[in-house]
Amino acid sequence: MNTFRMKSAAFAPIALVLALGLAGCGAGEAESEQPAAEAGHEEGEEAHEEGEEGHAEGEEGAAERVTIPVEAAETSGIVVATAGPGAIEETLNLTGRIMLQPSARAEVHAPYPGPVRAVLRNVGDSVRRGETLARVESAESLQTYAVGTPIAGVVLDRQTNIGDVTSDQPLFVVGDLSRLQAELNVATRDIGRISAGQRVFITGLDGATRVEAQIASVLPTADAHSQTLIARAPLTAAQGSSLRPGMAVRGAVVTAAQQAAVAVPRDAVQTVEGRSVVFVRVSEDTYEARPVTLGRTGATQVEILSGLAAGEAYVSENAFLVKAEIGKGSASHDH
Repeated sequence: MNTFRMKSAAFAPIALVLALGLAGCGAGEAESEQPAAEAGHEEGEEAHEEGEEGHAEGEEGAAERVTIPVEAAETSGIVVATAGPGAIEETLNLTGRIMLQPSARAEVHAPYPGPVRAVLRNVGDSVRRGETLARVESAESLQTYAVGTPIAGVVLDRQTNIGDVTSDQPLFVVGDLSRLQAELNVATRDIGRISAGQRVFITGLDGATRVEAQIASVLPTADAHSQTLIARAPLTAAQGSSLRPGMAVRGAVVTAAQQAAVAVPRDAVQTVEGRSVVFVRVSEDTYEARPVTLGRTGATQVEILSGLAAGEAYVSENAFLVKAEIGKGSASHDH
């Protein structure tokens, strides 16, 4: 009995040591398996994230397209042209003002002195050539005669009233607002670059009005205030034009031109998500926003270095309408 207890007591520490050892081995195996499982989970998440990134990159790289029916495009004024070579024009930018052409302004005088008996027109009235503006009683003959305008146009100034006695001062000033000219200031350092016959693009300060004209003459004497020479460019204002005498304008005078393999109008290039694009027509009614690399920029044309090949059909006028349609599609997709 005592011998059995002694043997049991002797084996107890050994059993305890074995149990602890086995427990330690199991814990070690469990710990080694857990990081492996976590690592596999992390790799899976990483692969999933990479897949999402690849999907996002694929979406970003996809070309943006829009469908516009042929009739709607024609009604909107969307014009398609074929890409090809063009001239990139170097320009000299000048500032100036719009004035009436000398022959488009008339001061209306009374040929015989006497009291004014009637005033028939006021400032802002449109008048025809020969139309009566006032009636004056001659101080010598006591006969009333009509005072007419020698040109058609608009009454710009009225300097008389009923009862006034005429003098050598004009009664009215009439101007033909369709016959204007840009008077551009040319600095002395640029005198040699400006001459008669050069093309010039006149732009209002609002940027909305743009008219092409031609330099007719450069005055030989300098302006006393600005110390610049004046280059005159006559132009014909279209009906409804916002150009008016006295307005400040900018003038881009074409001084040289260089050929480019592919050139498009400046308005054909639009900005979409920070990228310069040209809208290429890929089918009869489908347009694609094609990213392009720009080269030299001229007065009316811009060089395309890559992204648009010669012979491709692209939107040359009212490209902003196509951009707006693509914007609508992107907005609806986001929602």
